[in-house]
Amino acid sequence: MFSQPLTSYIIFGIILIFIIILTVNYSRRGTLPLPPGPSGAILTGVKSLIPRTSPWVKYATWAIEYHSDIIHFRIHRNPYIVLSSPQAVHDLMNKRAGMYSDRPSHTFFFELCGRGKSIFNINAGSRHTRYRRLLSRGLNGSAYVGVLEEQSARLVENIRKRPKLYERFVRMNSSAVIMQVAYGYDIASADDRFIKVAEESAKISGLAMAPGRWAVDYYPLLRHLPSLMPFHRQAATWRKRLEELSDVPHNWAKKQILSGKYADSFTSQHLAPSVGSVTPENEDIIKWTAGGLYAGATDTTISALLSFILLMALYPTVQACAQAEIDGLGGEMPEVKDLERLEYLQAVLKEVLRYAPVANIALPHKVTQEDTYKGYRIPEGATIIANVWAIMHDPSIYSKPFQFDPSRFTKKVGDPDPRIWAFGFGRRTCPGSQFAETSLLVCMARILYAFDIRLPKHRPIPVVEFTSGFTSHVKPFDIDIGERRPSIM
Repeated sequence: MFSQPLTSYIIFGIILIFIIILTVNYSRRGTLPLPPGPSGAILTGVKSLIPRTSPWVKYATWAIEYHSDIIHFRIHRNPYIVLSSPQAVHDLMNKRAGMYSDRPSHTFFFELCGRGKSIFNINAGSRHTRYRRLLSRGLNGSAYVGVLEEQSARLVENIRKRPKLYERFVRMNSSAVIMQVAYGYDIASADDRFIKVAEESAKISGLAMAPGRWAVDYYPLLRHLPSLMPFHRQAATWRKRLEELSDVPHNWAKKQILSGKYADSFTSQHLAPSVGSVTPENEDIIKWTAGGLYAGATDTTISALLSFILLMALYPTVQACAQAEIDGLGGEMPEVKDLERLEYLQAVLKEVLRYAPVANIALPHKVTQEDTYKGYRIPEGATIIANVWAIMHDPSIYSKPFQFDPSRFTKKVGDPDPRIWAFGFGRRTCPGSQFAETSLLVCMARILYAFDIRLPKHRPIPVVEFTSGFTSHVKPFDIDIGERRPSIM
């Protein structure tokens, strides 16, 4: 047993150390307050307060409740800052991009699942810059016009033959475009394994990066626990599945290039014999860049195109206006070169991106040093979240925000262009946004050229609902797709 004086000394020492830690932490914090927000529980913060479905709505509610476009909360010991206005997003993520372009650490996904080299996850730096430069050059607006026109024509013909399977064919189209552009691989069937790989990878990524789901993200030392721990086993399983996303198509493309029988693609442009020898480091960068193209573009274009189709059924007047514009081209099937003349269709795409954002919450950023904004302190290392949904549905920015109305973008002084917020911020802005827009527009134009999209007769009008995750989708409902034009193939 300890003697009474010794016990007193031990207790005193513990209290003294605790006071010193608090004093040091307080001195580092300075005098400015944190932004307002919910405090939550002592140990877990607001983890239990954030719903797994539609967390962006909760964040928007907090912004209103605390009368602030910048709010703060904590999950476990990690601080979060949510931005809910265009001004706050621009001031921090764009104007101070040098401080706000890193990614928060996700030990589970980046390290244990092996996705730390992805263009979406890697911190800003020389490698990230090389990724972006390669993508910007590789996704030249005119480089893949033939691919976009071929695949959009195939999409229309597939829907014509089996209209009830339109969702399946939209998924096939998005994967086919990207696989051809990235690797020169032709997807000819909706059952192709790479379609399944892309869909599974998107689901895994959403689960692996869900806030508050994995304790190791908040207490990284837990990664040193034995490999038999459940989270280690789950990470090992997902790591193997996710490797298919980058390794399998890359190795297939390499094999084709070595055989001399390959189609032009992003990968062949950098690995073909005419390029010369490629260092292992450069090949790794090429592999991860192509994998990022595959991972990033597939699910996002699927989301936007499915939203478009379903919204056309709900808004027949909008559909009719867009079809009249397309018919005004002269009756021929629209091509990529015609898209700039389809101003109303461009407005429809803008409204799809606003009304049904592909990413209701932008992929989170991290601030690399302590900062101040509007009299508040933003702690170093805080996770920064742009609530895109809140901006897109703010009535002070967009009148009647829950009404689908493309005409808001056709007026001389129209509402702000939602693409400002739809494709990321600062040094994380999507380098393939122009390619994605062209791909979507040519599909939209050809679908409306070929089909009428309607709700089934004598059915109640469905309520539009959305899935959760980093990529959000409109939950499907029954529609009828009828022909307007004969086969275009």
